[in-house]
Amino acid sequence: MNPPNAPSNSLTFALLILITLSIQKASAIQCYSGSQLQILECPSVSCIKQSLGLDTVRYCDGTGVSSICQTYRIFDSCQNIPNLGYICCCSDQLCNGAKEVSIAGGLAATVFGLLFARYMA
Repeated sequence: MNPPNAPSNSLTFALLILITLSIQKASAIQCYSGSQLQILECPSVSCIKQSLGLDTVRYCDGTGVSSICQTYRIFDSCQNIPNLGYICCCSDQLCNGAKEVSIAGGLAATVFGLLFARYMA
């Protein structure tokens, strides 16, 4: 029998379940996914942005042996993987949505602008 001020076993069990659910919820990550950049709650710890040719897709990484980020050891960085393309793995909330601005893209835009200004003026 429990002392008068001690919590019952069922109350202790309920508190443990609530704490466990809170910890799992806190470790979940949200990622952009699909062409409409929908926000998904992911079971993994990483989001992926994958570019192959002109196509870019965003999605949640897999877990365990299905994890691209773990398989190729890409942690909060990007790598060019043969047959998969340019893969970026990140672990912050909604981290796979921002567009990267490359130096080559900026340089091409500058050259185009200079040529346009020179020959169209």
